Amino acid sequence: MYFENGNIKYLNVLDEDILNFKRFDEEGNLLFVGRFKNNQLIDTLFAYGQKDDFMIKIDSSDKDYFYGKYVSKYSTGQDAKVSLLRFNKGLDIDSIISSSLLFGKEVVYLPNGKKAKEAYYKIEGNTSQKIFEKNYDTLK
Repeated sequence: MYFENGNIKYLNVLDEDILNFKRFDEEGNLLFVGRFKNNQLIDTLFAYGQKDDFMIKIDSSDKDYFYGKYVSKYSTGQDAKVSLLRFNKGLDIDSIISSSLLFGKEVVYLPNGKKAKEAYYKIEGNTSQKIFEKNYDTLK
């Protein structure tokens, strides 16, 4: 699949029943690398060129959704943010990725490894609602 400007949007390789894909933006920059099977992402989704590079480790699924752990890191290797996500199952990878909703605990860390913020989310319908947030005193 290609963009109107001729640049490639997806590079897909089918390996038996698993689709290995790379997703690019209109300028040709790599955005995502992942694997797809049975209407959902599997294993780990790697994202590049966003505000932060991150990965999502897919860990479970049910009839309509699948779930993963989002992890972004600082250049030092320290965690920057860790959160839980729910995705809708489907056939269109872009729609699946954009369906992500936060749930449970999200932790944001400072580059030194200390907690900066902790928040809790719950899913109501097709939206994620923050139900609690704690900001840590980062001056200590």
